[in-house]
Amino acid sequence: MNIEKIEDVIKLMKNNGVSYMKYKDESVEIELDLKTTVTESASPTTVPTNETQTSHNSTEQNTTIDAEILGTFYLQDEEQLSNPLVKVGDEVKKGQIVGYIESMKVLNEVISDHDGVVEDILISHGDPVEYGQTIMTLK
Repeated sequence: MNIEKIEDVIKLMKNNGVSYMKYKDESVEIELDLKTTVTESASPTTVPTNETQTSHNSTEQNTTIDAEILGTFYLQDEEQLSNPLVKVGDEVKKGQIVGYIESMKVLNEVISDHDGVVEDILISHGDPVEYGQTIMTLK
């Protein structure tokens, strides 16, 4: 099973409210445990097509930018490796690139789905990121 098929299974699990799955046959053994609650709010969540997912936490009024794929997170522009795309305290606009996730040798843009100010960056440049893991929070 390749990484893209696993990502498809994770998306299917999230879309159907499944938080745990285990599969085993002669050549493959997979155990997926999505530790976060799939239905965090009463209203449905739409997953944007730009490789990020945003969700609202109504008690803190923050927005998170979460990884939509497994890979390596990059906070800096690939051409100007000394300049981070965003840092804590920066204002970001909806549609702005805030990082990249490299998966299977392809750079995927991480794009903010909301306007806000970067409150925290939880993944460092060059660190691995898992599907659904929060990359940064906006306020």
